[in-house]
Amino acid sequence: MPKATVSHETHRYQLRTCPGGYIELRQLSYYELMHRRDIASKMYTEHKVQNQRQMRQSPEEVMRAQYEILNVAIMEYEFKNCIVDHNLEDENGAKLDFNNPLTFRMLDPKIGEEIGRLIDDLNQEAEDLGPLASVLTSSSLDGETKPEKITTNES
Repeated sequence: MPKATVSHETHRYQLRTCPGGYIELRQLSYYELMHRRDIASKMYTEHKVQNQRQMRQSPEEVMRAQYEILNVAIMEYEFKNCIVDHNLEDENGAKLDFNNPLTFRMLDPKIGEEIGRLIDDLNQEAEDLGPLASVLTSSSLDGETKPEKITTNES
């Protein structure tokens, strides 16, 4: 039977923006990807409620602030759940703690961007499903496209 669970394999990356620095990442599970979406949708809902109460601010200001909060919450979640190990330190030689939100306030933006891209690449959602992206379909007479039943010949 085909394996359908997330791999426990980790991926180690040398950082171009931090010579000598590395991070070790793991892939998020489907549950964790859905939780990441929930963070975004919950914050969007909270924004809509607050926006109705805060009519004195311009819509652009409120939306910009909302996107910043959303980006930070998702970034904190991804770094906390994907980074398994690293050798990155602060100016005092202490290992950075990506479970502590204050760590992100001192993280070099170039290094943070590189780590974020690596996490995104490892956890691409439904954009590249490989064989699943080419699901067989058949069109009925009413113009509706329906999935085609796949049959196998088992001996």
